[in-house]
Amino acid sequence: MINYGAAPLSHELEVTLFGPGYGESIAVHFGEGYWMLVDSCLDPFTKKPAAETYLTQLGVSADNVRAIVASHWHDDHVRGLSRLVNIYPKAELQVSAVFSNQEAQVFLATFNGNAAPKLTRGTSEMYAAVASRKEVFHLLQRQSVVELELSALGVTARANALSPVHPALSSFVARMATYIPTQHGGTTIGEAPSELAPNIEAVAIHIDWGTTAVLLGSDLEEHARFGWSALLADDWVSARRPADIYKISHHGSATAHLQQKWTSLLQHHPVACLTPFNLGSVHLPTDDDRARIRLLTPHAYTASGATRKPQIQSDKLKRLNDICTSLSRLNAGFGAVRARKDISATHWRVELFGAAQKL
Repeated sequence: MINYGAAPLSHELEVTLFGPGYGESIAVHFGEGYWMLVDSCLDPFTKKPAAETYLTQLGVSADNVRAIVASHWHDDHVRGLSRLVNIYPKAELQVSAVFSNQEAQVFLATFNGNAAPKLTRGTSEMYAAVASRKEVFHLLQRQSVVELELSALGVTARANALSPVHPALSSFVARMATYIPTQHGGTTIGEAPSELAPNIEAVAIHIDWGTTAVLLGSDLEEHARFGWSALLADDWVSARRPADIYKISHHGSATAHLQQKWTSLLQHHPVACLTPFNLGSVHLPTDDDRARIRLLTPHAYTASGATRKPQIQSDKLKRLNDICTSLSRLNAGFGAVRARKDISATHWRVELFGAAQKL
């Protein structure tokens, strides 16, 4: 089990990213003991949500968690999220206002008492989390996630959703409308309209303390109308304070890259961190992704030291390759990247735990 040391001081800000090789979770300390959790993954040592293990070890009161955000309902972002919702009852549950087809069906199922069939791990977490709350708050661009008056620090901490954009919601509603049968035939209930692609439902979050800022990129991908280009075309988004810390979107994949994001929304050479994605034959970031990110900042880190090749003896690997189409390590390593700084300090100090390392 990882020893994370002492909790941040009241006047310290913090962003901690957890990753087990397949999964992602973020804990943010706004100052004065107040926290926000974004997404969830499991700590392989405690078998509990990584954020719960972390906050428990730091001695954080459950009442001090102000918001739990499900940026989207993909399996690698929500493992254990329903448990977080239950153990932090005063935290607002905030979710994207844009869903995939199956996610929309499951969300609606929570209001009629019938669980949707064939739940995936992600939609199963959604059903349990949403069903346990009287209120669930939906996020779109420009909406407030958390706003805290930190009187002792003399600042206001503001976390706002940068995505999904409103046209993405319109696209989602139009897709759901195709489920409705018409008088002249048309689509019948049960015929599935096309799913969202690329990922335009993910909630990217900008946090501003007045002198410093953080950008949490979630898994939002690039798209002219719904993705990063659409965000940067919005004057409200482009007017945000450039961030010192960037949680790189979509595991560093080229599908989420936009050069203008690095020049408009981020400081020069920000602290950048990511979680890898390893599932079947898909492994992110690729070597090209890593090289591209290293050219953009010398301060890039990964929460897990996951590799794209199984670390086993070459003769055994050859034998397995004879009978398998692809190989992935079951446990790619678990770690955390933590950035802390005094509210008045210029630079963030970065600490690495477990399998975390420089990219």
